[in-house]
Amino acid sequence: MKLIIQLLFTFVISLALTTIVIAEDDAISIEELEKLPPLPPKFDTLSYLERVNWLNERLNEDISSAEEYRLQRELAYQYYFNGEPKLTNAICQSHTPQGFDLYYRHLCVSTEDLNYEQRIEAYLNLHENAMEQGAVQFAVETLSELGWLQSSKGNIRQAFQTFERALELGEDQRVNWPVLNMVMQNTATLYIMYGDAEYRQKGLKLHKEVLKRTKELRDDNQLPPEQAQYAIDLTHFNLGVANTLHERDYETALDWFGKVNLQQAEQAKSTLVFSALAAVELGKFELAENYLDQSSQLKDSDPVVERYLACYQQLVNLQLEHQNDIPACDNLHPDTQLEVKLDVYKRMSELGQGDLRAKGQAYFYELYKSTLQDQLKQSSSAVASNAELSRLQLESTLQKELLEKEELLKEAERERRETQSNLMYAIIAIFILVVVFGLLQIRQKLRQAKRFKALSQRDSLTGLHNRMYFERRIQRALDAVNLANREEDNKSMAVYLFDIDYFKKLNDSYGHDVGDEVLKEFANRVTHALREQDMLVRWGGEEFLVVAKVDDEEDFYNIAQRIHLAVTQPPFTMPNGLELPVTCTVGGVMCPYLADINQVPHWRTLVQLADTAMYYGKSQGRNRWVCISEIPTKEIEEQVLNEGFKTLDKHQGLKLKTSRNS
Repeated sequence: MKLIIQLLFTFVISLALTTIVIAEDDAISIEELEKLPPLPPKFDTLSYLERVNWLNERLNEDISSAEEYRLQRELAYQYYFNGEPKLTNAICQSHTPQGFDLYYRHLCVSTEDLNYEQRIEAYLNLHENAMEQGAVQFAVETLSELGWLQSSKGNIRQAFQTFERALELGEDQRVNWPVLNMVMQNTATLYIMYGDAEYRQKGLKLHKEVLKRTKELRDDNQLPPEQAQYAIDLTHFNLGVANTLHERDYETALDWFGKVNLQQAEQAKSTLVFSALAAVELGKFELAENYLDQSSQLKDSDPVVERYLACYQQLVNLQLEHQNDIPACDNLHPDTQLEVKLDVYKRMSELGQGDLRAKGQAYFYELYKSTLQDQLKQSSSAVASNAELSRLQLESTLQKELLEKEELLKEAERERRETQSNLMYAIIAIFILVVVFGLLQIRQKLRQAKRFKALSQRDSLTGLHNRMYFERRIQRALDAVNLANREEDNKSMAVYLFDIDYFKKLNDSYGHDVGDEVLKEFANRVTHALREQDMLVRWGGEEFLVVAKVDDEEDFYNIAQRIHLAVTQPPFTMPNGLELPVTCTVGGVMCPYLADINQVPHWRTLVQLADTAMYYGKSQGRNRWVCISEIPTKEIEEQVLNEGFKTLDKHQGLKLKTSRNS
C-alpha cells in the first residue's frame, strides 16, 4: 500500500515537471493563458463584424504575448465559424498554435491546404498528442474525423478499424455522450454506405437506438437541450439520407426529413435538397418545387457539400422539365464522399436522355475501376463485424458500470480493513487527482456548452441573434409591459417585421454571394440605427424582426423611420465596387393596442399583425413603413388577422399610419 502511495505522489510530481518542460519549450504556456482575465461580457453581444473590429483594435494596443496569442486565436475562430477559412489559415500561419492547444491546432489543420496523406498524418499527430495529454475525448473526436476521411477516399477497411479503436476508447468515462453518439452515428452510416443488405438494416437500427438513447438522456436532464437537439436533428437527417440514397424508400425518407428542425440544423440545405429528390421520385412535383425554392435561399458552409447539392438540384429540375442539362454533376469536388458519387452516377445512368445516360455510365465505370466496388462490399462486411463487436462490447460495458462500481467499493472496503491509516493517505492522494482531472473536465465541458449555446442562438451569416434567441426572451419583455400596465405605468413596446424588397430578383441577377453581402450590410446598418437595448434578430431568409420599448406613438413611428432610412440611404457598396440601391418595407405594431383591453396579446399575434402591416406596405408599392398603433375592438383585430387591410373601411377606429400617408 505504501508503494502505491509513493507511486501516486511520484506521478503527481512527474506531471508537474512535464508541465514545466512544456512551458519552457513553448513560447506561451497554459498557465499564462489561464491567468488572463476573461473577455468583457459585451463581446458575446456583438455582431460578427463588431467582434472582428474589437479584436483588431485590441491587438493594436500594447499587450502581452499571451494576450496577443489569445486574441489572434479568437479571431481565427471568428473567421472560421463565419465562413472565412482563408482568413483563418492566414492567422494560423502567422501565429502558430502551441503544442498543448489541441483545439486551435485542429482548427488550423481543418483550413490548411493538405493532400489526403498529409491530412491523415496531421490527424494522427493530433490523436497521439491528445492521448499523451490525457485528452481522451479529443482523441476520440479526432479518430472519428480520421475514419470519415478514410471512408470518403474508399479506404473502407481502414475506416472501420479506426472507428473500432474509437469505440474502444469510448469506454473511458472522460468521453461524454455527444462524442460517443457521434462515433456510433458514423459507424452506423458506414454500415449503410458500404455494407450489404444485412448491415444496412443494422445501421438503420443503430441510428434509431442512438435516437432513443439521446431523447432519454435529454428527458433525464443528463444532456443539455441544445446538444440533444443537435444530435436528434443529425440522426433524423442520417436516416433520411439512408432511405433516399441506399434503400430508395422515398416515403420513409420524407418522414425522417420532416422531423429535422430547419431553423437550427446545420444540415438545413441538404435536408431540403434531398427532400426535393425524394418528392420528385414519388411524383410529388409541386412538393419537390417547394423544397427546391426553399433550398435556393440557403448555402452550405462546406464547399464540397455545396457543389454536390447543386448537382442534385439540377437532377430534380431535370425531372421537373425545368432544364435539359446537369453541368454541376460534371464538376463534383474531388473530396466528394464515395456514397454520393455512386448515387449521382447511378441516377445519371438511369436517365432517359441518351447523352446524359452515356456520360453517367462512363463516370460510373471509371469509379468502378478505381474503387472496385464489389471488393469493397465484400471486405467491408468482415471489418464491419469487428467494429460491430467493439460497439456491442462498449454497450455491454455501459450496462455493467453499476456492477463494476459495486465491486470496486467492496475492494476498497477490504483494503480499509487491512490498514486504516494507509487507506486514508491513498484516499487523499486519489482525491487530489480526481479533483484535478475533474476540474479540467468540467472546465472543458463548460467551454463546449458555452460554445454550443452561442452558436445555437446566433445567425452564422449576419452575426445577429436568431429566432431561438427571440423566443427565449420575448415573454420576459411582454411580462414587463403587462406588469407596468397593471401598475398604471403606461409603458409600451413595439414589434417591427421588415425585409428587403425584391431580394429574390437581386439574388437571381447578381448571385448568392452578392446576396449574402447585402444581408450582412443590411444587418449592420439596422444595428447602428437602433438603440443598444433594442432586440434585433434575423427572422429567416431576408426577413428581420425588432422588439423595442417606446414612450409614445411618435417614438413608435420614429423607430420605423430610422430603420427605413438606414437601409435606403445611401446605396449599398459591395466588396467588388458594385453599388446597389436597396429598399425595404417595414411593418410595425405597438402594444398594448386594444383600446378596451390592457392585457398584452401573445407574441405570435404581434408578429402576425406586424407581418400583415408589412404586406400591406408591399401591396401599396413597397419602400415604406406601415404602423398599427391602435385597434378599437377584439372583433376588428380578428378581421385584420384574417383579412388584412383589403377592406379598410370595415375597420372603424383602427389607427394605421404609413411613411407615405396617414
